[in-house]
Parts: sequence; structure tokens; C-alpha cells
Amino acid sequence: MEIIERYLDQVLRNTFLTKREKSEWREEMAAHLHSSTDHYRSQGYSEEQAIERSIQRFGSISELRRTVTKETYGFNMRTIIGCALASFILFIVTLVGGLAANQYGVHNRYIEIMPIVLITVSALSICICLTRKRVDRLCLLSLPLLFALGYLQAYFQIFVDYWGEGLSFTMFEKLFFSGSYDISGRVEVMLIGDLFLFTQTLIIFAISKNRYISILPFVFSTMYTLVHMMMFTLYYTFFTSEQFSSSVTQGCISACIIDALGEMEWEKAVELSLIVAYMAAFLDLCIDKTREL
Repeated sequence: MEIIERYLDQVLRNTFLTKREKSEWREEMAAHLHSSTDHYRSQGYSEEQAIERSIQRFGSISELRRTVTKETYGFNMRTIIGCALASFILFIVTLVGGLAANQYGVHNRYIEIMPIVLITVSALSICICLTRKRVDRLCLLSLPLLFALGYLQAYFQIFVDYWGEGLSFTMFEKLFFSGSYDISGRVEVMLIGDLFLFTQTLIIFAISKNRYISILPFVFSTMYTLVHMMMFTLYYTFFTSEQFSSSVTQGCISACIIDALGEMEWEKAVELSLIVAYMAAFLDLCIDKTREL
């Protein structure tokens, strides 16, 4: 039966399932294979022939791996990895393309926001591996909502004049544009943004009961902050302030971020990342205690 064990090892390889899930799948598939092997042996086949026929009838390794991952994540692993990798490559291409376009005097809000969209798609694709139910995937889609509103306000002025002329509404831009963790020392704004993210976390956990999906709002906030820092650092490394002007530098937070990036205050960024990591760990611990109750 060692042949069956090796066969199942290959099927479950690179599926990113938990040990418990792999054990359950292995037990179920092994039961079918052993039953089929006994059936062929009762018909006069040798043990090796019976095992070989059972495996052939059961299916190819790649086919079974696609079935396992699709039933677990809703998508097969090839699709997940392909989407994540393609989006990340396009993120790099659009970032480099933006630098090249700026060299020839072409720069606009679409060039700036496209890398953000692509890195979001890549991150969401990777995070599908944390989902198990349809409700998990629906909650996953809601993760970038607050940040999307922030970027839409910053780049496209969505809802800014909703309350009428002279009453601009820029809450989402101030709280969530480039993540809620800017490095400009605006602690009050950051704490208010964290309060929104904490509320989103509790809502997601109440709906999905998935602690990994629940803490992702903080992870995405950190990701947007670091990506935005990297983007503007690259632009200001290759171009002077006269050669490059962001389409959102008039925004409150974006101006502060760019000023800080111009001074290369990476120590603050590292400290901020550590704070976020501790907050996520603390939140994960709180969710664990809640589940125990």
C-alpha cells in the first residue's frame, strides 16, 4: 500500500491545506482506493495490478489536486497562483511603465492608481487560500472597500461635493488614502482609521467566523502604506520635484507622506510596521479568546 501513500502525497502536495484538512482528504481518498483495490483483487488481479487499476480509475494527480483545491477554496490552485502572479507582474510593469512615461512628460491619476489596483488583485488572490466558505470569499471582497473609497476620493473626487458646493466631504481620503498608516505623525487620524478598521474586523468575524480573514483589514492597510511609499520614493529617486508632481499632492495626507518620503524617513515606516504587527497579533489573540467563550 506504499504506492497509494506516495500517490496521495503527490495529490496533496502544494495544496496549502492545513494538516487536519490533508489528513481528512487522505483518509477519504485512501478508503476509496483500498475499497477499489480489494474489488480488483477479488476478481483475480495481483495486488500490484489491483493498485495500478485503482489509481488509474481514481484519476490523475493534477486532476485530483484541482478538485481538492476547488472544493476547499472555490477555485483551483492553478487559477489562484496564476491570477496572483499575473497581477503582481503587471503591478511591476505598470510601476516601471509609469516611471518611463513620466520621463517623457506623461503622468496622470490613472498611471498612479493602476499599480494600486493590480497589487490589490494580487493580494486578494493570495488571500483566497485563507477562505473555506462562500461567505469567507464575500468578506474577502469587502476588505479593500474603505481604501477604495479613499482612493476614489483622492483621485476622482467621488462624494467630495456630495453635500453641496462649499461643503467638501473628504473623510475617506483623509483616513484611508494610502492606507491608514501614514508616516507624517498624524496620530489622531491614524487612530480614527484604526477604529474603522477594527469595526470592519469585528463585522467580518461576526459574519464569517474566520479569524484569518478578520485581521486582513490591518494587513491591507499596511500593504497600501508600504506600496504607496515605495511608489513615491521611486518617483522622487529618479525625478526632481520639478520633474514629477503627483495628481493628489494637494491632498492633506498625500502631501504629508510625500514630504516624509522626500526626507527618506524609513525608520518611522519600520516602527509603524512593527506596531501594526503587534496590533494584528493582539487582535488575533482576542478573537481566539472570543471563540473559546
